Amino acid sequence: MTTSADDPLDAPTAALAAAVLEVARHVGGQPLAAPHLFALARSAELLASSPGIAALLGIGEQGTNAPDALHLTPIDLEIDAPAGADPLAVLESADWPDLTAGGAITCDLAPQSWNVASTSPTDAGRRAPRSSDAPLRSSDAPLRVVVAALADGTTWSALHRGDEDGYVLGAALLPEITSALLHTLRERG
Repeated sequence: MTTSADDPLDAPTAALAAAVLEVARHVGGQPLAAPHLFALARSAELLASSPGIAALLGIGEQGTNAPDALHLTPIDLEIDAPAGADPLAVLESADWPDLTAGGAITCDLAPQSWNVASTSPTDAGRRAPRSSDAPLRSSDAPLRVVVAALADGTTWSALHRGDEDGYVLGAALLPEITSALLHTLRERG
């Protein structure tokens, strides 16, 4: 991960960024034959609706050890997407559960098939693609992407090429996927 210590994120974006990195760690370096969807639930709401889970985690009735109100828990949705499925098609059929505050999609993409947006001024200091029309580097390595959004419009993305160290981070590095994800989240509300 490459970020700038002097470029703080606002609290909702930081919570979403943490969830993106948790999803990235969850899928790790294993190849992804098809896109995976994750519902993002507010951890406090999830624990309130599941007192048994809260008890297992040692979270008391007075909120002892409770997560802050913005903390998000990624929930891996087991979807039946065929190998090589287009992430936009997978998002069209997304069925988000009731506690969903946002969603994330992760997949491996052929970099030459997608436009990667350059970072905005608020993303300064993060390692960024060279231009909005070019892959990160000329390589055949797949591009691992995690794109997440909250229904309120907050977005965050992480991109990684298997032959490079770290992630490129930004608010909407894959505009087409980000827009489709936001659309599915807003449709359900």
